[in-house]
Amino acid sequence: MTENLIDDARELLERWAEWADRHVHRDHRTPPLSGYGPGYRHWGVQSNWNYLAAMATLAATPGVRARQRWHARAVEALRLALATHVTGDRTCGDGGQWGHSWIGMLGIERAMHGVHHLDEAMEPSDRQALHRVLVAEADWLLHDGSRGRFAGVVGGKWAADGKNNPESNIWSGALLWRVACMYPDEPNASAWRELAHDYLVNGVSVERDVNDATDVAGRPLSERYRGANFFPNYALDHHGYLNVGYMVICASNAAILHFDTKKTRVERPESLDHHQRDLWNVLKRMVFADGRLARIGGDSRVRYAYCQEYLFPALLYAADRFGDEHALDLVERQLVLVRREADANGDGSFYGTRVASLRDGNPHYFTRLESDRAVALAMVINYLPLVDAPPAPPVPFDEAVAGDWFEEEHGAVMTRSTRRFASFSWRARELGQGLCLPPADGSLAEWSRNLCPVVRFLGDTDRSGTAHRRLLHSTVTTTTGGFVTCGEIMEGVDVSIDEGARCTDQAVTQLAFAVLPDDRTSVVFQRVVCATDRIGYVTEVKGLHMNIPNDVFNTGVRTISSAAGTAILETRTPRDELVEVPGRWVNVDGVLGVVLIRGDDGLCIDRSASPRGGTYSSLRVDELCSGVHHGVRRVDPGEVLVDLCCALLVGADAAETAALETETAAWDACGVRAVQVRGADGTEYLVAANFGTEPAQISVDGSIAAVPARSAVMEAVVYYRQ
Repeated sequence: MTENLIDDARELLERWAEWADRHVHRDHRTPPLSGYGPGYRHWGVQSNWNYLAAMATLAATPGVRARQRWHARAVEALRLALATHVTGDRTCGDGGQWGHSWIGMLGIERAMHGVHHLDEAMEPSDRQALHRVLVAEADWLLHDGSRGRFAGVVGGKWAADGKNNPESNIWSGALLWRVACMYPDEPNASAWRELAHDYLVNGVSVERDVNDATDVAGRPLSERYRGANFFPNYALDHHGYLNVGYMVICASNAAILHFDTKKTRVERPESLDHHQRDLWNVLKRMVFADGRLARIGGDSRVRYAYCQEYLFPALLYAADRFGDEHALDLVERQLVLVRREADANGDGSFYGTRVASLRDGNPHYFTRLESDRAVALAMVINYLPLVDAPPAPPVPFDEAVAGDWFEEEHGAVMTRSTRRFASFSWRARELGQGLCLPPADGSLAEWSRNLCPVVRFLGDTDRSGTAHRRLLHSTVTTTTGGFVTCGEIMEGVDVSIDEGARCTDQAVTQLAFAVLPDDRTSVVFQRVVCATDRIGYVTEVKGLHMNIPNDVFNTGVRTISSAAGTAILETRTPRDELVEVPGRWVNVDGVLGVVLIRGDDGLCIDRSASPRGGTYSSLRVDELCSGVHHGVRRVDPGEVLVDLCCALLVGADAAETAALETETAAWDACGVRAVQVRGADGTEYLVAANFGTEPAQISVDGSIAAVPARSAVMEAVVYYRQ
């Protein structure tokens, strides 16, 4: 397997290098140098570091054409990176110099596996420049290191507090350790080593570390502890939401130092793996079987990019350090996804078609995205031969990751089996996000407010964030193989309307999501009610809102079955349109069913002529909805905008979806919503939600079920039909 994976990565990277040449710029000062991308500070510099590592790797890889050409590109890009540092004599593309910031050393860390290939080609002046830059960055961390308004090593669970720095703590500690090993005779080398341990143990840090007496390089862990960056069950609130992607970044930076020390045979810090195995045990369950991240809390950036790339080194680290039997298979599957998109582009680029808007409108960001995938593939080439391959897996991947996960304080919950992946996150990127789909196919996952109503008021220009939404409260109750969660979100918060008008707190979304322990069925209630004391103007309303990605990863075709028969949805549509769906059920690709149990509006598919997945519109997505409204419309005080209940069936074909037996048990104006559903296990389930302010009782076949106020309950067995 190893040789085949390396060959695949090499071929993809070699094709990319030819394409990337168009983004290489020439610095004509003496001596003339070249670099990749615009070369601006911050991410522009990072992109150039990524590029030089990729080119150096190609130049050192047998079977690559034009090796001398890529070697020259790498050397000149390295020299440009070193010369534009704050200790150098040149400026970046934006006229400034980079370095002495919390993120400056990240590019260095991600590139050193490639820099090692250039060792023999370095002239004395190159070695001096590299020494100058690395020592300066290590000394800055030692004496002046800071991120935001906080100096030194800090940690905090909540991003809003400004101390949630797990990933930068890890790469800062890694750089300190690396430089101390490279230059042991430097006067500050021992101080760098000591500080490296403090940074590393405060990467994947949790609250129980405060009392941990385990010895770490001569000091108890508790003395090095500065704060928890992760929640007790390893949820991460990075960038202000449940960020699976940055859980990967934390693992990837540990992986980089792990393999670089293994390659150079230098001492590795005993603090490097701190809680990394614990993190991986959680993170592994947030990966679909096809190698794609299951971002149960959403994503603020381009879909299936950046953080997805750095799953490669994290997987290799898990295989080598933790003996994970499935990790190398996931590397292979992720490479399949990379190849699928690269082949579809046809020009050697990794993203040239899917994010064409960035390609044409933001070369700074676009070249960065391309370089991240390139350097990650270079890591596969460089690190994979170092992996001590674990034995063959004793059970299939989906069996190994089955089970339940719950982070109470963050309001996130997940259950997974070989048939179903279901989750809900209240503090997702856009607040309120559910997933319910087969675990084998990540192409069905799109995060943006999935299974949560979309309600926008006039003045809401935040298309993919939480600027105009506020979480009011939420509860989660778990059971083996299932969960129930219920909560409320305020809509239309702090909107401004030209000229001089402002309004806030204009509607409340009430949502209950019950994942039944039958390994198939979930039930979602949605209700949106306008404030009773004000007039509002909505611009968009969508009930249900189940995203159906339809892009390169599923070959651009979805099969939709309904009471009217079967239809094919091609990824591209010439215009924005609403496709009405006859009847009250829909099945997608023979694996995912939706049944509208209660709701005055029918089902429809909202289609867009342009991509719309996420902040940068990087994925084509159809949306299965009920009660869609586009355009400005006045709404009255107390008006109900959404009031529905749906059942979701995973692993169900069209016939099974159409045959689902349901019944409305209670539906009243006081806020009680209840339905009966026959599960795949033959059990009759009662799912009830009380969105009112007072406890209620409902009658089911002569028996009484109590429903607490503002909560959802799930009775595992209410009764059996004979």
